[in-house]
Amino acid sequence: MAKPQPVYIAGHQFPRKTDALAFLKVMLNRYKPGQAVSDVDGAFLFEALKRHPEAATKIGSGLKGFEVRSADYGTQCFWILRADGSEERFSYRSCI
Repeated sequence: MAKPQPVYIAGHQFPRKTDALAFLKVMLNRYKPGQAVSDVDGAFLFEALKRHPEAATKIGSGLKGFEVRSADYGTQCFWILRADGSEERFSYRSCI
């Protein structure tokens, strides 16, 4: 059996990847589609986003903030609001 790998994001230590994923899922579900993510949650999301395999592309010109929007099949996801006015969704799962 594989040894659990701890995950560190923005000063938070998660014993396993599944714990970090659960934390982000709870965060996502705190918001309704169309709501802006709070500054505190946004700071955490930014640190998580830096772990994304396409982080440089996703961050682009810089971040203005995050928002939650509807996604496929009745789900919702995080969207990046960039400083240049462009927007893009991202999977928090890819950040872990």
